[in-house]
Amino acid sequence: MKIKIRDIPTFYKILFPSIAITLMVTLTSTIFTYNKASEIILKKTVRQSQETVRQMSENYENFMQGIYDKINYIAYSATTQEELCYGEKGAYEEGYFSRERELKRQMVRLFNSFYVDDLQIYAKNGKDYYFSVKQEVKKPEKEEIAKMIQQATDAMGGIVCINDLKHSGHLQIVKEVRDNLKMSPIGTIRLSINSDALEQIRKNVNFASEGAVLILDEKNQIVQGQASELSKKADQLFQATEGEFEYQMQKKKYQVVYRVSDTTKWKVIGIIPLREISADLLPIQKQMIKTLMIGIFISSILSFLLSYVIVRPIRATVLAMHRFSEGDFEVRLSEERKDEFGEMNRVFNETTRKIEELMHEVTNSKLLNKEMEFKALQAQINPHFLYNALDTVNWMAMKKGDTEICDMVSAISNLMRISIGNKQDIFSIRQELKYVKDYLYIQETRYRDRFQVYFAIDEKILDEKIPKLTIQPLVENAIVHSVEVSKGKTVLNINGYIEQGNVVIEIKDDGVGMDRDTLLHLLDPPEGEEKDISVAHTGLGMYAVHQRLRYLYGEEYGLTADSEPGNGTCIKICIPFTKGEEKTWS
Repeated sequence: MKIKIRDIPTFYKILFPSIAITLMVTLTSTIFTYNKASEIILKKTVRQSQETVRQMSENYENFMQGIYDKINYIAYSATTQEELCYGEKGAYEEGYFSRERELKRQMVRLFNSFYVDDLQIYAKNGKDYYFSVKQEVKKPEKEEIAKMIQQATDAMGGIVCINDLKHSGHLQIVKEVRDNLKMSPIGTIRLSINSDALEQIRKNVNFASEGAVLILDEKNQIVQGQASELSKKADQLFQATEGEFEYQMQKKKYQVVYRVSDTTKWKVIGIIPLREISADLLPIQKQMIKTLMIGIFISSILSFLLSYVIVRPIRATVLAMHRFSEGDFEVRLSEERKDEFGEMNRVFNETTRKIEELMHEVTNSKLLNKEMEFKALQAQINPHFLYNALDTVNWMAMKKGDTEICDMVSAISNLMRISIGNKQDIFSIRQELKYVKDYLYIQETRYRDRFQVYFAIDEKILDEKIPKLTIQPLVENAIVHSVEVSKGKTVLNINGYIEQGNVVIEIKDDGVGMDRDTLLHLLDPPEGEEKDISVAHTGLGMYAVHQRLRYLYGEEYGLTADSEPGNGTCIKICIPFTKGEEKTWS
């Protein structure tokens, strides 16, 4: 037997063992790879699902925390405290600055949201304050309100989330309001959140074709999703903060991932059928079979050519790798072969090309970064440097006795400080007029005798507060639309007076005027219309001033304009007269 084996040609001695070894190795590696791939896909699916559940839980936390913060803001605000303590049932204050009107504006500002159906504050004296962003909202019945108020009272100032989605489609958030000083109850806040808000957070989440998301509140009542065994056994299954496990329901196995919110104590649960995960392995199974068949075929051919073929290409590859390791990135192997060695050579060549390209990209990227950093450093200009430079010019002009240049530099510096450096948003009319005069001084120097300015300001309004840069854009508009285009001398009147309980500031000129379309365009530009950059600083500035005043004071305030071609233009600012009292904008 030994003699027969010894006498077998060497070619077959190599052929048969190499085929057997190749088959064994190929089968073993295929099975191992498939099992490893299955394990990796399962872990990846679970990890992705955990991340999705965690993100959803954080989204719900952030959403509810935002609601809680706003409720606390209203509960502890001075306006709410004063109105609930001193407001009387049946009394209604018509004044713009009344506590009740301020409280309602506060409710509008904080809860103008698509997801909040209504907001209501019940005072201990029986008075209530209601706000809703929808036309028709069904309010809770008196008995339901009484139960909510009692739950808020039992919470002793804490926020209570009442799950009423099954009946009314709302989450009711209630909180007892207490006096900040005496800590005695003075009312209750109730806010309703519709189910669309919760559905919006999870609408883009998909756990496979048969996967599902289940959300339970602190009492294991369903917030989103369908009832199942998991919701009935929630206390036993979801004791940790987060986790994952396999669970069998109705003879089907599921992978369950969950997370319990620290803020709301809600349980966000992802349910994934295991057979859906197994379905992802079908392409891998087919690919493994193809690879196995190709491996058997190629191994048979390689066995026939092993004695001659296997040594030369390996040696060539080793030599190429040595050259590559020594820094020769241009080394290439022959790609004429069509077998595994040829494929190996092609992969090697492609790898070396990519590495060479990456090295060039890294080098170029470093150069580009350095250039961009240098340009960024060049582009940094400190506004204080400009102020100091202007002060230096002012000092030099003063030393030479040129008062006109001194005044011009001072005016420019003041305007730069208000537009760039001044962080104060609200000015008195007195301060605003000071900057207007600086601006006019610059324009008078520029245009010389082209226009004349007259001021007539009632001293009673000088301490009234207005937003920064309210009057100056309107004066600039008068300069641009009258002085620049007028052939004669223009007279500009800036008047300020009290009319019907309001402060009126009037900027009037006797220039060329404008037609009705141009006038309307200044205060209400059409949506989407292209703006000429040459007039952007005037037209858009007036529009911005108008909208800002309406937002701060109400729709009845803002700008009005009157003009006719050839008869000049008159722009009026109208704001409430507060008699010097402090006004706070939120």
